Amino acid sequence: MSTRRPRYRYIAFRVEGPRAFSPDEVLEALRGLPARPHLVGFNGRLGLARCIHVRKDETIAALRSIERVAGESVRTVTLGTSGTIRRATSKYLDDRATQSARASRKEPL
Repeated sequence: MSTRRPRYRYIAFRVEGPRAFSPDEVLEALRGLPARPHLVGFNGRLGLARCIHVRKDETIAALRSIERVAGESVRTVTLGTSGTIRRATSKYLDDRATQSARASRKEPL
């Protein structure tokens, strides 16, 4: 009898707030979410959360619903979703990727 391992999705997100937060502070904010995402990594502003594929939309909604981290008001923006950590990091969290995403959103003069 074979059992299937879960298919994970990795959701890149950005926390916009008055200061950079520690991974422990963000982990505490994630702990209360109903989707129960797993924090893979966080560097002060950008993070990566893991969830199972059937709860991807629920996890994205839960991440966007975070209003406070460490008692301070924040806004959480999801940057994108991928099936691997490597692709999520290179596509959404690399310095070059975030720079080009910002440049593409600017309106022409």
